[in-house]
Amino acid sequence: MISLSLHAADNDSLQWQKKEHSQFTLYFTAADSSIIFLMEKDLENGRRSVTGFFQTTFKKKFEVYIFPNREELNQQWRKDWSMPGFNSECWMVASGVAHRLDILSPLCWKKDACDHNAGDSIEVQKIITHELVHVFHAQHNPKPTFDGMDDLSWLVEGLATAVSGQLNERRINSVKSQLKEGKVPTALSQLWTGADKYGRAGCFVEFIEQQYGLNKLIELLSLTDLPSILKALNSNETSLINRWKNKMLE
Repeated sequence: MISLSLHAADNDSLQWQKKEHSQFTLYFTAADSSIIFLMEKDLENGRRSVTGFFQTTFKKKFEVYIFPNREELNQQWRKDWSMPGFNSECWMVASGVAHRLDILSPLCWKKDACDHNAGDSIEVQKIITHELVHVFHAQHNPKPTFDGMDDLSWLVEGLATAVSGQLNERRINSVKSQLKEGKVPTALSQLWTGADKYGRAGCFVEFIEQQYGLNKLIELLSLTDLPSILKALNSNETSLINRWKNKMLE
């Protein structure tokens, strides 16, 4: 059932239409009514991919907002992140935390975004799945908005990259090339730096899953600092990075 409502608590400049699903509530404006069927399909496919990978469910229902233009999305992020002067980079089209997923409408990517192709249905699906991984992760973490976890961005983003299918051959080969050239991180926080940060972090999370197993990776979802992660993996940064490098270059 679709109902027209004003959701002033989130963005009082938009008239939101609401559609309830068993696992999420979708909010959108009239400008995006033509793509709602496709967005619902991508959300359901992404949700199934995430729960299928982790073999467990989302802990609670969440909200999904489709913003009709970048300025409206920026206003929401300024409020959520307590950054009044924030203006998002053009490549930023979505975000996800425990209670909600925000996405810039693909209908305006050509005008309001860069490095993304709204005409590529596979790319759109992977972006939505990526954000759903964030929602899932945040729901299984004591910090539902990842507040104070910047040092673990490599885990948060690497997990979403790997599970969503965004860790493609191009990204993997780029990481391998860097490692062959001796460009090896000396700390795990350095995984999430530079132009290849998604590939580097994704490769590292995939390494953890392959070496330690899915159950151990799921255990890491509830941790909020590096010492706890190293303890769970019974290792240290130098050893983990060297093992990862050697595995990548086999």
